[in-house]
Amino acid sequence: MKDNRNISRMNIFRRLLFGCLLLTGAFTASAQLQMRVTKTDSAGLMVYLAANYGYAIPLADLRNETTNIMSVGADLCLKTKSNWSFETGFNYHFSGKVKGTDSLFRLITNSIGSIMDGDGQPADIDVDQRMWDMRLAAGKIFPISPYRRNAGIQVKIGGGYSQRYIYIKNPDNRVAALSGEYKKGYDRLTGGFSLYQFLGYVHLSKSQYTCFYIGMEATECFSKRLREWDFSLMGKDERSFTDVLVGLKAGWIIPLYKKEYQDAYYFR
Repeated sequence: MKDNRNISRMNIFRRLLFGCLLLTGAFTASAQLQMRVTKTDSAGLMVYLAANYGYAIPLADLRNETTNIMSVGADLCLKTKSNWSFETGFNYHFSGKVKGTDSLFRLITNSIGSIMDGDGQPADIDVDQRMWDMRLAAGKIFPISPYRRNAGIQVKIGGGYSQRYIYIKNPDNRVAALSGEYKKGYDRLTGGFSLYQFLGYVHLSKSQYTCFYIGMEATECFSKRLREWDFSLMGKDERSFTDVLVGLKAGWIIPLYKKEYQDAYYFR
């Protein structure tokens, strides 16, 4: 009888040991599967602001009036769950060197090429090109990774309004011919309807510090002079212009949304 009891106890012990091994194996397999859980960025409705900087080359008629020009600006964008984007933006362009200033100020330049101030001294007059534009644009993001649905190649097109003019620096308005209403006869104010295109990469992530875009941008403005009088022509400039800017633009994106993530399970 004692031998049968010992055998029965051994069988129970073996069964308990086997059960523990099964539980341990199941726990280990479960832990390995949990390690394969990957956080996948799910595309969704988003709203964001972006501050940008650009550097562009003037082409077409604009090339005859200025040199390379820089810009700063801001965008407000709505991105849908299907990765379509709709935005409005504003850019301010500056620092372009003005061409043709000799003919621009020919009526107030003396025989030695100087512009005199009210005290009969050569004036410190400087000029540069300034521009601004506003636009509405629509585009789409094409993800390049299934794990980052909010990042990828972005294409945008749009239209808006653009103006450019010559910024004349006349310290203390010491040159009367370049102050007040007279200055408007020299600033070549030009404006018109513009077209806009962008091709680049946009990266939207759960961290706002790593949200950005970078790419190539082009703007074509079909413009005309807006002043009624041009002193260099002694009349109104009736010409029309095609102004083109092509350059590189980069922006830092500030998300105005709470991003959601979904778990994706992968089994090997």
